[in-house]
Amino acid sequence: MRIRELYLKNFGKFSEQHFYIQNGIQVIYGENEFGKSTLHAFIRAMFFGMERGRGRAAGKDAFSRFEPWENPNYYAGVMRFECGGRNFRLERSFDRISKHASLICEDDGEELSVEDGDLDMLLGGITPSEFDSTVSVGQLMARPGQELSETLKNYAANYYETGGGEIDLNGALSDLKERRREVERDLKAEQQKQEEKRRSLAQECIYLERDMEKLKSEFEEKRSAAEKAEKREAAEQDEERRIAEQARRKNGYVSGRNVPGRNASGRNAGKQAGDIPSRKNFLPGVICLLIGILGLLGAQFVPGPGLGSGSVVPLVVRILSVLVLLAGAVLLTAGLRRKSGNAAGAEERVSDTGEAEEREPRLEMYRKQREQLRWELTRIRAEWKEKKIRLENLREEEEEFLQSDREKSLLRRRAAILLAEEKIRSAAGKLGQQTSNFLNRRASEIFAELTEGKYRGIEADERLEIAVWDGERRVRAEQLSRGTLEQIYFSIRMAAAELLQEEPMPVILDDTFVFYDDKRLESALKWLRRQERQVIIFTCQRREGEMLHEDRTAKEGIDDHQ
Repeated sequence: MRIRELYLKNFGKFSEQHFYIQNGIQVIYGENEFGKSTLHAFIRAMFFGMERGRGRAAGKDAFSRFEPWENPNYYAGVMRFECGGRNFRLERSFDRISKHASLICEDDGEELSVEDGDLDMLLGGITPSEFDSTVSVGQLMARPGQELSETLKNYAANYYETGGGEIDLNGALSDLKERRREVERDLKAEQQKQEEKRRSLAQECIYLERDMEKLKSEFEEKRSAAEKAEKREAAEQDEERRIAEQARRKNGYVSGRNVPGRNASGRNAGKQAGDIPSRKNFLPGVICLLIGILGLLGAQFVPGPGLGSGSVVPLVVRILSVLVLLAGAVLLTAGLRRKSGNAAGAEERVSDTGEAEEREPRLEMYRKQREQLRWELTRIRAEWKEKKIRLENLREEEEEFLQSDREKSLLRRRAAILLAEEKIRSAAGKLGQQTSNFLNRRASEIFAELTEGKYRGIEADERLEIAVWDGERRVRAEQLSRGTLEQIYFSIRMAAAELLQEEPMPVILDDTFVFYDDKRLESALKWLRRQERQVIIFTCQRREGEMLHEDRTAKEGIDDHQ
């Protein structure tokens, strides 16, 4: 690939400026503030575009740094270049209002699409970071960055896994990381959802356990009350039976046998048996009293036959009347006593009947209380059993919520992605060593030529930690001079460019040889002259141009712009 023309319509300090670039080595000389770095930035912006940063970074980014000095709203340029034997015209507008890019093949007028990747294809798939780490060397920026290390790892994995660079394994790794982040976000959301459900179930279980404890306490209280009610009812029934037994004994029942004159019912027979003796005693007594009184009265008027007033008959009548009177008095007294006894027994029976009538409501109350308590106990048992079944179901449901099917699926997906990432890293790490060996070998060849054989080899690990070999000892990079370090960095960049770029890009050097002495500069220019790449050197010193002009064999194709 070769750049033919740079047309800065309005870019930085330049407005409507044309720069025509020759093949081979092109030296663009200019004093400080000439705009060499602006031209370098313009080439990069035409290849890869330029976006304005956001926030605080926007004031220091390349977009703001190279914004046109005059009419900032018109921010554009054109590049004409040759690639694959065809000529192209690339035009870009960088301002946000009229931002666009167009690519046209000047040979046949075909319009290509920058947005669809046609320009990337012409550039061989090189990325801005690869461009900055290889062929584009800024002021005091010769040391390759970590981006080159990552690019080399990716290239190694791509090449040895696929036989070429068609598949971007580093991009695949980035895609896997993004997918893993998405899966982890979904997994986190699902786990939070499951955790909320688990907390809800656990809380409901706690409430059920508390309710069951309350029911258990209530059950114990009701059972105790029921036992007490049953005991009170049994005591009342025992008392009723005791009193009834006493009443039966008082009414003539002795050891379970009836006395004469009592019928089966007991109450009427007792009543009749109590009335008959009183009548037998009371009535004869009254009769005897009447007879006795009449006898005494009659004795006063009955004269004895032939005996006169002093007859014995009246005396005998009086004596008999007195005896009959006494007998009547005795019978009357016995009848009265028996009746009094019957009355007392009746009163006692009435008293027993009253107590029985008072006891009956209490027994009924105890029975109702006992039935109510038994119903409460049955209700509590049923409610407790229902809550127990609900609690067991919730426990089972809580165990099922430990991992949902979606959560299990997300965990499997994440595990698969992590395994894929591990495999890619492992492959890139192993195969990267082979690429590192190739890079060290080619960089060593370039470095040995630049130092005219003083150093024979370069050793750079995957982090681009560098040491050199002078044939006798291994020297760490920090022990070398700045000029030697610049040669090492230049050698690594050029070796990486040969390794990574399918389409050889122009080498752009912006005051790269500041720390080179004349001998080292001459060696570097000789090496560059033998390369097939186009080389553009921006410098504030005249010695690069002078050295090239002094070598007559290199005058063809060299145009010194001063």
